Amino acid sequence: MLEHTFIHLPKYGPIKERKLWENGVTTWDEFLDVFGTSPYHREHCSTLVSSKYALRTRDFGHFATVIPGNEMWRTFPHAKRIAYLDIETTGTRRSDYITVIGIYDGEKTKSYVHGQNLHEFKKDIEKFDMVATFNGSMFDLPFIMRESNVRLPRLHVDLRFLLASLDITGGLKKIEKKFGFEREDDLDGLTGYDAILLWRKYKKYNDLNALDTLIRYNGADVNNLEKLLVWAYNEKKKAFEDITRRPA
Repeated sequence: MLEHTFIHLPKYGPIKERKLWENGVTTWDEFLDVFGTSPYHREHCSTLVSSKYALRTRDFGHFATVIPGNEMWRTFPHAKRIAYLDIETTGTRRSDYITVIGIYDGEKTKSYVHGQNLHEFKKDIEKFDMVATFNGSMFDLPFIMRESNVRLPRLHVDLRFLLASLDITGGLKKIEKKFGFEREDDLDGLTGYDAILLWRKYKKYNDLNALDTLIRYNGADVNNLEKLLVWAYNEKKKAFEDITRRPA
């Protein structure tokens, strides 16, 4: 979908983009072929040439700058390294801190625990092209930035808002049930408040079982994000294909 994107052109938005698609201009190359010699589209063509170069050189910072945050899903297939991320915190207002960060990389989950290996997160997250979260733009990422001077990936897809644009609303666990995703029996029904209590139990009694449950709870939060992102991307792509499908 990235090469079908025109919303990053000067004075373009979803309505003008859709009109382009409906009129048969569906790719950057097609736009350049049609408008490349027009003096009225010089700035637009320049922007597309820059975008073509950025895509070829994998300069994701370019797209993070020019594409609106709610449309960042379009870059998804081009990001080879994606961190599906979620955090847990102590939940206390004045002295709140991160207890666990979970990252699923598409193959395995790694947990970063306060007082153990949380410091490794800063180095590891720099390996990724994109971070995908659920409500991370409102909570997880600002919290991480508040706690440490970490360099997060420039590309970020917040699944809460992407799914809402497809009329899939509610919390992550409600959405998981809607899609038929299941959690381990002892994790089913646990909430963010339970995660706070589990951390308190671990700290107060050195209860390693409580810590294990917390880590697995956090892991469950990240493990289904990839499936949800793939589904949402495909739904968005179908909508584009419906618009651009030419009559036989």
